[in-house]
Amino acid sequence: MRELEIESEEFFVNMIAVDVKEYAKVHFEKAAKKTLTIPAWLNKLALEHGINFSQVLQEALKERLRCEKVKVH
Repeated sequence: MRELEIESEEFFVNMIAVDVKEYAKVHFEKAAKKTLTIPAWLNKLALEHGINFSQVLQEALKERLRCEKVKVH
């Protein structure tokens, strides 16, 4: 490694190591297509309100599972 010169006391250098493959797995994971069935009246009402079914399902699953992001290997 080479030296880094800093001329001010307002800055600091912090070295970190990153596993790029692991980061990509966690943050840029592929989507899984799912098919579901809901009552026709609920579908009609949701469409009238511009509901994003995928987003609502993701939010509901995260809430039900009490998680934000779960690592899957």
